[in-house]
Amino acid sequence: MCTLEACKRNPFGLYRVQRGDTLRSVCARFSLPPALVAAKNGLRAFPPEGSILLLPEAAGETYLVRPGETLVSVCKKFCMTEEEFSARNGCSYVYPMQLVLVGKE
Repeated sequence: MCTLEACKRNPFGLYRVQRGDTLRSVCARFSLPPALVAAKNGLRAFPPEGSILLLPEAAGETYLVRPGETLVSVCKKFCMTEEEFSARNGCSYVYPMQLVLVGKE
């Protein structure tokens, strides 16, 4: 007999947009940078309820950018090049309260 167990992680990397969701709320739930999810899905606007989003696997740890930090200072803090940062986060900029992926994969 087979039994089903709840998954702790999303094994397929898919998410169905629910009523009231925003890019920020979905990304916060899965600890993903919004720019990365937007880039992965080619988003120009958040999709309507019922749409399926592809969620990239978050390798590494997330970091919340603090006021006064720059791309260079964040990269230096986590021993990353700007190219590595850009590839991991889908953007080449930082701003206060932005959630980004840092560290080595």
